[in-house]
Amino acid sequence: MIKLFNYTINTLFILATCFAMYIVGVIAYGTITEHNFEDETKLSQDSENIQSLSDSTFELISWNVGFFGLGEESDFFYDGGEDVFQSKETVQKNIAGVLDLIEENQNVDFFLLQEVDSFSWRSQKLNFLEELDGLQNSYQSHLGLNYASNYVPIPLSNPMGPTFSGLLSMSKFDEKEAVRYDLRTESLWPKRLFFLKRCFLTQRIQLKEKELVVINIHNSAYDKSGKKKNKEMQQLMTFAENEFAQGNYVIIGGDWNKTPPNYMPVDAAKGYLEQGFAKTDIPENWQWISDQTIPTNRKLDIPFDAELSYTSVIDYYILSPNLQADSVAVINMDFAYSDHQPVYLKVSIGW
Repeated sequence: MIKLFNYTINTLFILATCFAMYIVGVIAYGTITEHNFEDETKLSQDSENIQSLSDSTFELISWNVGFFGLGEESDFFYDGGEDVFQSKETVQKNIAGVLDLIEENQNVDFFLLQEVDSFSWRSQKLNFLEELDGLQNSYQSHLGLNYASNYVPIPLSNPMGPTFSGLLSMSKFDEKEAVRYDLRTESLWPKRLFFLKRCFLTQRIQLKEKELVVINIHNSAYDKSGKKKNKEMQQLMTFAENEFAQGNYVIIGGDWNKTPPNYMPVDAAKGYLEQGFAKTDIPENWQWISDQTIPTNRKLDIPFDAELSYTSVIDYYILSPNLQADSVAVINMDFAYSDHQPVYLKVSIGW
């Protein structure tokens, strides 16, 4: 009996030691390979003889593509579900759905995509950018990474592993400049080694007199205190206000991870309602532009069920006062390819 007890204690000690060594090793590896970003990273090449546009109306589609692993058949462990990975066939199906949308909407001037994976385990190491290059399109594309971890150790039983993802902005026009701006709201060490480092991505288009500045955003999620989201919003709007003060036209689109003002989802929990923006969160005369008749996001605790899945609106646009929204609409795909739905916007120069 004593021998059995001693054997059990020794086995538990060895297992605990191995686990501790694993944790230390993962943190050490993450620290050594950590991807650090500059406050500003220019993504475009210097170009000469950029032609100014005489256009006064522009069309956009914004879509969080859910790293191509969160279609209608999926749930996700970080949102109360069980799945970490989907099959290669499922990821390919989701990639094809995104490519089809782009190909079918070649009239759209800008695509603002979020959670675009490349060479990640969770998206079966597939390269979406290579697939995109295979389309017959005339878009200039820039990827700004906001998730770059050589090894994500959660969940412990089935780690996500290498994870590389970011914001992809596509423009039909020659860009004067494309820049990644770091938001500096990452978690403290060592957590920051394995989670997102938020940013926003700008495209600057030369007009006849001023510039059109298109901003792609994906704000923090799972931020119970709201401190990260508030800091991100302040930095973003300071940048946008400065552009408007120079007479430029500003469009901000993406996944805000907060509902727009006056949004009242059906059967919403009290805690969820507190995540909404207030009208005063942007300067006077700036505009919230959203379609609240169709949900843009679903909770990932279960595969999509039209009757049971909790849905909300967290994908939309903000416009500077010198622009006017001609139309906005959620493209209803019943969450076939992502846990988000695309949002279309047509906008015109107001004055």
